[in-house]
Order: sequence, then structure tokens, then C-alpha cells
Amino acid sequence: MARMLDGADLIRAAAEMGRGQAASMARAMSVPAIFHGMEKIFASGAEPIIACGELLQEVSGFFRFTARHGLEQLPAIHGGRDEAERDPEAATGAHYGGLFEGFSTTSYRDEPWQLLSERLRRNGIELPNPCSSRLLDAGCGGGRYAIAWRRLGAGEVVGIDISPTNIATARSHLGDAGATNVEFIEGNVLALPFPDANFDIVFSNGVLHHTVDWRRGIGELLRVLRPGGLGWLYLIEEPGGLFWELIEIMRVVMTGEERSFAREVLRLMGIPANRIFYMLDHVMAPINIRLRPEEIEEVLRESGASSIMRLRRGADFDRVEHIYQGEPYAEVKYGVGENRYIFSR
Repeated sequence: MARMLDGADLIRAAAEMGRGQAASMARAMSVPAIFHGMEKIFASGAEPIIACGELLQEVSGFFRFTARHGLEQLPAIHGGRDEAERDPEAATGAHYGGLFEGFSTTSYRDEPWQLLSERLRRNGIELPNPCSSRLLDAGCGGGRYAIAWRRLGAGEVVGIDISPTNIATARSHLGDAGATNVEFIEGNVLALPFPDANFDIVFSNGVLHHTVDWRRGIGELLRVLRPGGLGWLYLIEEPGGLFWELIEIMRVVMTGEERSFAREVLRLMGIPANRIFYMLDHVMAPINIRLRPEEIEEVLRESGASSIMRLRRGADFDRVEHIYQGEPYAEVKYGVGENRYIFSR
């Protein structure tokens, strides 16, 4: 699908500001401005391409104002040293470790449970003997979906993540969540430290598209899944419509910016931690691979998956649900929607 937006002027205006603190603040502030503007445009039901182009022009104007006048009235912000010189896996772990730390109890405990429950229900997915199931959350982040699966009745849950910060965050929430039979360990989803056929359910939710080898990650999920078990996989989509075009433009704008600095700017703007996660998740992830459904399905089959089903529905929040509901211009805005799959072995 051909591009619908031209972000060249915005990218040029961002570069013209240079690399001072005012410029970095302006670039970080542009992310919520674009997200809020995009959401308003999409919710209007009107033709979105022209309006999104105008949104980019407005942000370009803000950048050029900053280049001329600065943002000296804003408070000084001191972000930590960025992970730019570290390897991609370490940088990814640090990025998500910082994003998950500040989640409120509601965002951590209730929101993922509600989203997961709705996705399962709307797609008619029945869990195989949930009370006796051993479940792996591969790339558990701060552990919120691991807790959600336990609330849904999974008998034993193991979460694994490459970020020591995420593992510490996940463990710190166990008491508040009242969760038992949940364990969090540090490890790499591309080399899972478990024997073959060790889990009844494997769950990988928005993880492998941030790794150096998503195909290998799928192979690992199938390796540790027991025959007849249930697999869940979510990978970001191509084509992705205006939603992903805007994110790709923001990724270019934010290249070279410190992730901790950007988080602090958004925090000072009064944005809650779960929204900061939503906005900076893909915009500042070191690796962000978008995939076509047919690519994913081919690798699943080659890795030994059977009964592969792409989920056609989601929670109200999900792009694929907007498409399912026939929202005006849905495919223009969202492309094919999220690549969520269930499968067996």
C-alpha cells in the first residue's frame, strides 16, 4: 500500500531545531500532540488523510517556533543516560523497564484483565482445562498479563522477561494483586530456559516484533508448548494504515532522543503512566518490526503450529475491532489491524 502521508517537512523541521534541551523537549511534546490529534481525527468519522496531513503541518510549525524562540520558560529536566550505546536487547529491556515502573494499581491489575477477557470472549476462545494449566508469559514486561491470566484461572503462571527492572516491578506487584502460583524470572524469549513441551498455554503479547529474530522466537514458543496446548501470539501489522504511518514518522523525529528524558517530559505534562507507555512503546523501541499476516502464518506452520486462527475481533480499544465494527475509513486508518493469533501444536 502506498504511503498516504508525507512527513518530510515535519522531519526537516525537527532536525532544524538542533539538539539542545529545548529541542528535545519540543520533540517529546510532539508525541502526545500527534497521538491526541490522531485520536480526535479518527473519532470524528470524517475522511482522515487530509486532517492528518494538517496535523503534521501544525506540529512542524511548533518545531519552527521552537527553533526561533526556544522553550526556556519550561522547567529544566534531567533524564538519565540513554541506552543508545548498548546492544538492542539491553536497550529494549531498559526502554520497557522504564515504561512499566509507574503503572497505577488499576492500570496494572484491572485494565489487562478486562482487555484479555474481552478478546477471549469476543473470539469464542475456550481455555483448555485452565485450572490445571501451566502458562508461560513470554516477554511478560511488568507482569500485568501474567496476573490477568492467573485471575482467569490458569493454575500456574511463569513470566519471563529480559529486563531486570521489569522482573523487579512484576515481583513487587504480586502482593498487591493477591496472586499465588505466579513466578517471574529473568531470561531471553529467543532462548527460553525450559525443556520441550513444558507449558499448556504459551502467551506472547506484543514482544517478538521488538527482538532481533522474531522467527526464532516463534520457534521457541512452539518448542515449549505441549501437544494439544494453546498458543497466543500478537505481532504488529503491515499494512497498518495512517496509525502506523504516524508512528513511523514519530520514530524518525525521536531518533537519538533519550528515552528517560522523553518519559519525564510526558510525566510533567500530566500524562498517566499507561498512556505514556501507549505513546512511547513503539515510537522509541529500538527494534519495531511490522509484519504481514501471511509472513506470520508461514513461520507458524514451519515451526509446527496447527489450527492457526487470526483473531478478527478485539477489545473496544483494538484497531481490529474498529475494522470489524465497520467504522468509517477503518482500513485507511488501521490497515489490517493487529496480528493476533491463536494456534495449537
